[in-house]
Amino acid sequence: MRRRYSNDLRMKIFKAVDEGLSIVKVCKIFNISRNRIYRWKHLKRETGDIKAKPYGPAKGYNAKIDLKEFEELIINHHDKTSKELSIILGNRLQRTRINYYRKLLGYTYKKTYLHSKRDIGLRNEFIEKIKQFSKEGLVFIDELEIEDNACREYGWSIKGTRCYGNKAYQHKSRFSMIAGLCNNQIIAPVIFEGNCNKVIFTTYVETILIKELRPGQIVIMDNINFHKNTIIKVLIESVGCSILFLPTYSPDLNPI
Repeated sequence: MRRRYSNDLRMKIFKAVDEGLSIVKVCKIFNISRNRIYRWKHLKRETGDIKAKPYGPAKGYNAKIDLKEFEELIINHHDKTSKELSIILGNRLQRTRINYYRKLLGYTYKKTYLHSKRDIGLRNEFIEKIKQFSKEGLVFIDELEIEDNACREYGWSIKGTRCYGNKAYQHKSRFSMIAGLCNNQIIAPVIFEGNCNKVIFTTYVETILIKELRPGQIVIMDNINFHKNTIIKVLIESVGCSILFLPTYSPDLNPI
């Protein structure tokens, strides 16, 4: 365990040095190392004082905190850094402890952007509406496009160096996929070359999707123009199902 030196002893040592006694002799008299005296001199230059830090664990190391209160703080300030959270907490917790509690509660670093124009009222109304149905009664539909010049955005390299990779900036082809999600199961998937449009989506609904639907199910999809085609509505209703569109700027409400 590291030896503690009282403030009185520190003052006596500095007084002896100030009166002209060599550091070597001071070390022998007080049984202290030269490095210790040099550290105290550096401390005095930096802070203007040589007083010892308060004894005990580092500030905030074992600070008591209510985990429920801490989780509410994370939820309300999910994009804050550990340093910013420490300031919000009045420096009761060090950044290392904040990271520890985050991990303890199961939080990892990630971010999903939400459009600033999203309508909170419509979103809440949508969420309440789908709560009335079972998972088996909801079918979420979405499209995905992949270009042949897609590449990995991250890679490994030596610390302090950049990681470079090759990327073709002109794509030759594009593949699209349409699929549904019902009760955590993918249904009616289809993959084709090119972009998805009104004609292709209508054909998909007519020849693939409605064969997988069961009467009473709700088909949920984005409110883009070709989804609102009257023919699509007629096709889906012909098998005893109905359509519910997502609120504007709310793709995050589609789990697929």
